[in-house]
Amino acid sequence: MSRFFSITILFLLAGFANVAVADIITFGGAIIQSTQDGTGPAVNNPGLNNIQDLQSYFVTLMFIGSLTAPGTYNLTGGSLTFSVPTAPASEASFGSLSLTVTANAGFDDLSFLGCLTTGSGCLFGNQLDANFRIPSASLNSQNVAATGLDQPHPLDLLEDDGITDIHGTITSYSYTGRVSAVPEPSFAVLLSCLLAGLVAAKHARRMCRGWQQGQ
Repeated sequence: MSRFFSITILFLLAGFANVAVADIITFGGAIIQSTQDGTGPAVNNPGLNNIQDLQSYFVTLMFIGSLTAPGTYNLTGGSLTFSVPTAPASEASFGSLSLTVTANAGFDDLSFLGCLTTGSGCLFGNQLDANFRIPSASLNSQNVAATGLDQPHPLDLLEDDGITDIHGTITSYSYTGRVSAVPEPSFAVLLSCLLAGLVAAKHARRMCRGWQQGQ
């Protein structure tokens, strides 16, 4: 019995040990060009047609690893989401992700590129790109004021092979490190719980029979 429960505990620990730890970058601003201005309409993601000028947007990038110094980072394998909550609208079908941080006289210039998996990807302008500047001491900070670069479109979301073109300002930046995803029980955990319950029930029945025989 004790051996079984020891094995069960090991299964439980293994099932919950595989918890992803990610860093998160968020930045945002306001939409300054939407499909309402004559670009589009969006076909691959019709929800983008709900976006209006001056609505707030957010870009959230989750990746395994850390961003600590200037350099070029291949973040493919992470997740990227562009969202306009008040539209509502969002885009998360990104594959290749890269970020370049360049030191520039007390500032860090960030240049980001995310290629969509729809259409022909970045080859024909299906992408999200962003260019902005923050103080160099704020690379790993939260609620940082950002200055958009590459005016007049610091943020550019291109879809439908470039036909849909959404622009935005970039005014805020945050970096959150070492965020643990909420662990979900694996099949091993569920199986171990079931077996533990069956053995406990069987043990209880044995105890009841022994008590009845002793009366």
